[in-house]
Amino acid sequence: MSNSDNHSHQAPDPKNMNKAFYIGIGLNSAFTLIEFIVGYSTNSLALIADASHNLSDVASLIISLIGMKLAQKASTTLYTYGYKKASIMASLINAILLVTIVIGIAYEALGRFDTIPEVAGKVIIITALIGVFINTVSAFAFYKGQKDDINVKGAFLHLMVDALVSVGVVISGIIIYYTSWNIVDPLVSLIISVVILLSTWGLLKESIKLAIDGVPQNVDLSKITAILESYNFIQNFHHLHIWALSTTENALTVHIVPKTNITFEETITMKENIKEDLAHQNIQHATIEFGTKADDNQKSRALNESIN
Repeated sequence: MSNSDNHSHQAPDPKNMNKAFYIGIGLNSAFTLIEFIVGYSTNSLALIADASHNLSDVASLIISLIGMKLAQKASTTLYTYGYKKASIMASLINAILLVTIVIGIAYEALGRFDTIPEVAGKVIIITALIGVFINTVSAFAFYKGQKDDINVKGAFLHLMVDALVSVGVVISGIIIYYTSWNIVDPLVSLIISVVILLSTWGLLKESIKLAIDGVPQNVDLSKITAILESYNFIQNFHHLHIWALSTTENALTVHIVPKTNITFEETITMKENIKEDLAHQNIQHATIEFGTKADDNQKSRALNESIN
């Protein structure tokens, strides 16, 4: 059996991703410095909030790049899986970093409602427009890779959210410039906080799930079960475990009990067929153990005795 209509995703090309990371880090580092300086000189919390998020972007890109490079390293006698899990840790750190930034921005914005400072609207507009351009260009470099790698997706989300945040800052600058309603600055900062939190929540949940070996988002457990149940020679299966080795590679282990005793050659053929089907369901590493019906009955009796 082969499920040709389901296709496994390919990991992003490391060379292209490296280039994207370097471009993103360079552009955002330069702009973050400029935005911080302008934000403080014009007393704009919206710009400072956006700059803080840009700073988190730089940190996010650096962490993601390190995670990706570590994940590509070969296994060692101490780390038999290599450093693949580092990419998952990188995505988790990025999500936590974003949430921390949100809390800081929101706290500062609430404090400004008591004493609302004067803000230079025109300077905010120009600076934020530059931010929209830089973050959009940087995010575009990660567009393809983010579909198949949660680590790259974390970097992409950082940049896309920042582009949207910068649009919000532009709008606040326009309102302040024409109306002198300086209260718009902390209001926009709070909106920025909510946008960042909403965009980060999914990444945070998925990162935590992968860190504690939950079933990855790109794996459908019901389809895996259906594939195993579709084989006529399988009587039953148990000890089915699925987890992420990295942000692009998944692993599976399962114990299969065939309907009749089978030869070693037949076992090899069956394993190859099952692994081929699992590969179409984003399972890159499958460990399949075959047992006998007698083994299964013995385990069932032992389980019943332990319960009784």
